Amino acid sequence: MNYTVANPVNWLDQFLSDVDRSWRAQAPSFRPSVDIAEDKDAFVLRAELPGVAKENINVEVKDNRLVLSGKKEAFDLGEQGQSHHVESRQGSFSRAFELPRNVKADAIEASFKDGVLTLRVPKADEAKPKAIEIR
Repeated sequence: MNYTVANPVNWLDQFLSDVDRSWRAQAPSFRPSVDIAEDKDAFVLRAELPGVAKENINVEVKDNRLVLSGKKEAFDLGEQGQSHHVESRQGSFSRAFELPRNVKADAIEASFKDGVLTLRVPKADEAKPKAIEIR
Protein backbone atom coordinates (compact mmCIF):
# COMPACT_ATOMS: atom_id res chain seq x y z
CA MET A 1 0.00 0.00 0.00
CA ASN A 2 1.13 3.47 -0.78
CA TYR A 3 -0.03 6.41 1.35
CA THR A 4 0.16 10.00 0.25
CA VAL A 5 -0.43 12.92 2.57
CA ALA A 6 -1.23 16.06 0.62
CA ASN A 7 -1.69 18.35 3.58
CA PRO A 8 -0.34 17.22 6.98
CA VAL A 9 -2.60 19.61 8.90
CA ASN A 10 -5.78 18.15 7.38
CA TRP A 11 -4.47 14.62 7.90
CA LEU A 12 -3.84 15.34 11.59
CA ASP A 13 -7.28 16.86 12.00
CA GLN A 14 -8.88 13.75 10.50
CA PHE A 15 -6.70 11.43 12.55
CA LEU A 16 -7.49 13.05 15.89
CA SER A 17 -10.98 12.40 17.14
CA ASP A 18 -13.22 15.16 18.44
CA VAL A 19 -13.05 13.55 21.90
CA ASP A 20 -9.25 13.70 21.90
CA ARG A 21 -9.22 17.34 20.79
CA SER A 22 -11.80 18.37 23.41
CA TRP A 23 -9.89 16.55 26.18
CA ARG A 24 -6.68 18.38 25.29
CA ALA A 25 -8.49 21.71 25.20
CA GLN A 26 -9.77 21.12 28.76
CA ALA A 27 -6.61 19.56 30.19
CA PRO A 28 -4.85 21.62 32.87
CA SER A 29 -1.55 23.37 32.29
CA PHE A 30 1.67 21.58 33.10
CA ARG A 31 1.74 19.82 36.48
CA PRO A 32 4.91 17.89 37.33
CA SER A 33 4.67 14.33 38.61
CA VAL A 34 6.22 13.93 42.06
CA ASP A 35 7.45 10.82 43.91
CA ILE A 36 8.28 10.88 47.62
CA ALA A 37 10.34 8.23 49.39
CA GLU A 38 11.98 7.89 52.78
CA ASP A 39 15.13 6.31 54.10
CA LYS A 40 16.53 6.29 57.63
CA ASP A 41 18.17 9.72 57.22
CA ALA A 42 15.89 11.74 54.95
CA PHE A 43 12.78 12.15 52.84
CA VAL A 44 13.51 12.29 49.11
CA LEU A 45 11.22 14.09 46.69
CA ARG A 46 11.68 13.63 42.93
CA ALA A 47 9.80 15.88 40.51
CA GLU A 48 9.72 15.16 36.79
CA LEU A 49 10.26 18.44 34.95
CA PRO A 50 10.95 17.57 31.30
CA GLY A 51 11.57 20.61 29.16
CA VAL A 52 11.83 22.97 32.14
CA ALA A 53 14.99 25.05 32.40
CA LYS A 54 16.77 25.00 35.76
CA GLU A 55 16.47 28.80 35.87
CA ASN A 56 12.66 28.48 35.74
CA ILE A 57 12.40 26.34 38.90
CA ASN A 58 11.87 27.75 42.41
CA VAL A 59 12.03 25.78 45.65
CA GLU A 60 11.25 27.35 49.00
CA VAL A 61 10.12 26.48 52.49
CA LYS A 62 7.32 28.67 53.75
CA ASP A 63 5.08 28.10 56.78
CA ASN A 64 6.33 24.51 57.19
CA ARG A 65 5.49 23.77 53.55
CA LEU A 66 7.90 22.83 50.79
CA VAL A 67 6.79 24.76 47.70
CA LEU A 68 7.96 23.78 44.22
CA SER A 69 7.01 26.26 41.51
CA GLY A 70 8.14 27.46 38.13
CA LYS A 71 7.27 27.75 34.50
CA LYS A 72 7.48 25.44 31.50
CA GLU A 73 7.93 27.44 28.33
CA ALA A 74 5.92 26.68 25.21
CA PHE A 75 7.60 24.81 22.37
CA ASP A 76 8.52 27.49 19.85
CA LEU A 77 10.13 27.17 16.44
CA GLY A 78 10.47 30.93 16.16
CA GLU A 79 9.91 32.54 12.80
CA GLN A 80 11.11 29.45 10.90
CA GLY A 81 8.03 27.30 11.45
CA GLN A 82 4.65 26.78 12.97
CA SER A 83 3.17 24.09 15.20
CA HIS A 84 0.66 21.70 13.67
CA HIS A 85 -0.08 19.53 16.69
CA VAL A 86 0.82 20.18 20.33
CA GLU A 87 0.08 17.72 23.14
CA SER A 88 2.65 18.88 25.68
CA ARG A 89 1.54 21.16 28.48
CA GLN A 90 3.22 24.41 29.39
CA GLY A 91 2.69 27.30 31.74
CA SER A 92 3.22 28.10 35.38
CA PHE A 93 3.04 25.36 37.99
CA SER A 94 3.10 25.12 41.76
CA ARG A 95 3.09 22.11 44.08
CA ALA A 96 3.17 22.38 47.88
CA PHE A 97 3.94 19.64 50.42
CA GLU A 98 3.46 19.80 54.18
CA LEU A 99 6.77 19.06 55.88
CA PRO A 100 6.84 16.70 58.85
CA ARG A 101 7.89 18.40 62.10
CA ASN A 102 10.88 16.07 62.42
CA VAL A 103 12.97 17.48 59.53
CA LYS A 104 15.80 19.96 59.14
CA ALA A 105 14.15 22.39 56.71
CA ASP A 106 17.22 24.62 56.64
CA ALA A 107 19.39 21.72 55.37
CA ILE A 108 17.38 20.69 52.29
CA GLU A 109 19.59 19.81 49.30
CA ALA A 110 18.42 20.19 45.70
CA SER A 111 19.87 18.79 42.48
CA PHE A 112 18.61 18.87 38.90
CA LYS A 113 19.68 16.38 36.24
CA ASP A 114 18.08 15.04 33.05
CA GLY A 115 14.80 16.87 33.70
CA VAL A 116 14.42 15.48 37.24
CA LEU A 117 14.60 17.68 40.34
CA THR A 118 15.66 15.76 43.45
CA LEU A 119 15.17 17.27 46.89
CA ARG A 120 16.69 15.60 49.92
CA VAL A 121 15.02 16.67 53.17
CA PRO A 122 17.13 15.45 56.12
CA LYS A 123 15.43 14.16 59.23
CA ALA A 124 16.18 15.74 62.60
CA ASP A 125 18.38 13.59 64.84
CA GLU A 126 15.50 12.78 67.18
CA ALA A 127 13.54 11.34 64.27
CA LYS A 128 16.21 8.86 63.21
CA PRO A 129 15.95 5.29 64.46
CA LYS A 130 18.18 4.55 67.41
CA ALA A 131 19.37 1.20 68.63
CA ILE A 132 18.73 0.58 72.32
CA GLU A 133 21.41 -1.35 74.11
CA ILE A 134 20.12 -4.15 76.29
CA ARG A 135 21.98 -4.50 79.57
